[in-house]
Amino acid sequence: MFEISDFYNYCKENKVDVIPFIGCPQPGATVRDQGCLAVFLDFSKIRSTRLLRGVCYHELGHAATGALHKVDSPYELVERSEYRANRWAAQHYLSEADFRSAFKDGCTELWQLAEYFDLPESDIQKALIYWTERKGVDFNKN
Repeated sequence: MFEISDFYNYCKENKVDVIPFIGCPQPGATVRDQGCLAVFLDFSKIRSTRLLRGVCYHELGHAATGALHKVDSPYELVERSEYRANRWAAQHYLSEADFRSAFKDGCTELWQLAEYFDLPESDIQKALIYWTERKGVDFNKN
C-alpha cells in the first residue's frame, strides 16, 4: 500500500525536487528539464490528505518511469504517459495481493476500497482496470 513517505523517500533518493507551486494547471505535475526531474504540487488545488496521497501516488509513477510528454508535441501522446505512470503505481502500490486483502476484509465497493487504501476512487478504479482487464486477474477466484 502507498504511503506519502514512499513518494518523498523516492524523490530524496533519486534527486527529484518537490516544489510547491500555485498556478499549476493540475494539482500535480512532473517536469524534466535537461535531465533534472521536479514534481510541482499545487496545494491550492489539493484539499484533502486523500487527494494529496493520490497526487503523490500518480506523480511518483511519472518520476519512476520517465513517462513524460512535451506539451506541444504532435508525436507524444498524453494518454500513453498517463497509462505508464498509472500502471507503474498500480504494480508497486496497489498490487493484486493488496486488492485481495481488501476484498477479504469486506471492501467490495469502489468507495470502500478508496477508504481502505486512502486514495481517490479514480486511482483505485484505474488500478482495478489494470489488474482485471490488462492482466486478466479474476478477483472472484482464490
